[in-house]
Amino acid sequence: MHCKRPFFILLFCILCQATVFALNDSLPVTPIKAAMHFYNGTEFTVTGRFHHENNYHRFPDRFKNILRKDVWNLGENSAGIAIRFRTNASDIKIRWTVMDDNVLSHMASTGVKGVDLYAMVKGAWRFVQTGRPTDKTSQAIMIEQGEPVYREYLLNLPLYDGVDSLFIGVNANAIISIPTEPWLINKKPVVYYGSSIAQGGCASRPGMAFTNILSRKLDRSFINMGFSGNGTFDSSVAAAMCEVDAALFVVDCNPNTETALIYERAVKLVQQLKRCKPNIPVLLVENYLYENSFFMIEKQADNEAKRKELRRAFSTLSTKGIKNIYYQKSDGMIGDDHEGAVDGVHPTDLGMLRIADFLLPAIKNILSNK
Repeated sequence: MHCKRPFFILLFCILCQATVFALNDSLPVTPIKAAMHFYNGTEFTVTGRFHHENNYHRFPDRFKNILRKDVWNLGENSAGIAIRFRTNASDIKIRWTVMDDNVLSHMASTGVKGVDLYAMVKGAWRFVQTGRPTDKTSQAIMIEQGEPVYREYLLNLPLYDGVDSLFIGVNANAIISIPTEPWLINKKPVVYYGSSIAQGGCASRPGMAFTNILSRKLDRSFINMGFSGNGTFDSSVAAAMCEVDAALFVVDCNPNTETALIYERAVKLVQQLKRCKPNIPVLLVENYLYENSFFMIEKQADNEAKRKELRRAFSTLSTKGIKNIYYQKSDGMIGDDHEGAVDGVHPTDLGMLRIADFLLPAIKNILSNK
């Protein structure tokens, strides 16, 4: 009896150990998290704005009492603003705090108040990851346990919210610095003045706003002056545009402007731009026909009338001898399959890509002529 007890005890221990090993095999393996060092985003190269203040606003503070209140408030949204940096980090995390924590019923939160990261790979910007907002302050792992090689990065900021603060975290033994390559930062910018569509509604993430797509395709910064519901040929916005040493001014304000006002305001705005920057070309872009206007006779007529008024303005400016102005028709801008819009008006990512591809040849041609 006594001689059998050690055997059973030994057998019991072996079975217990085997059970533990089996359990360990089925448990998920949690990687060891490396220590992170965080750096203020303003320490790096900020693109898509025409001032050097320590913020991510689209206008400098001195314009607060010059612009209409709605335009100023929308100008605090960081649409088109991005951060360029270089690092050999194997782990990258972004921590950011938005100003208003906005929510839109027809636009993904990742586009409204998220961030997204691109890396330069073999001469092209390659999408890495989207930082999904979880609260007013959010954190997102963009790269984890990656290859520790030096790369140039592009971080796009929210389209429909402002950024109070943003920090870029890298693993403790990594080096991070301002960019050493000139991508997006060594050419004069394009200034794009327009509506909610130009601001980025309703892209699913910041990098899919058509101005950001064009920026990557043209290797040139775009200053986004799209203001939701408020792109109305304002002379105060033109005054801000006049402060930019731009390669091109694009004016795309038909969607937000009453038909009866388009002709007069377009003529005055172009004349204002030509007085302050006579050598910078101006491209007038007409509104595309909204998908839902097909089913609404009055809206369809209004869309057509807006185009007619902008064409009349262009004709008048040309007759007056204004040089270096261009006109872009919009037929087919978001495709012909009627799948390019969210709400019958604002583009999906598909629509955004089509707008960028549609405008690309015209803008390339103008920049080449210049």
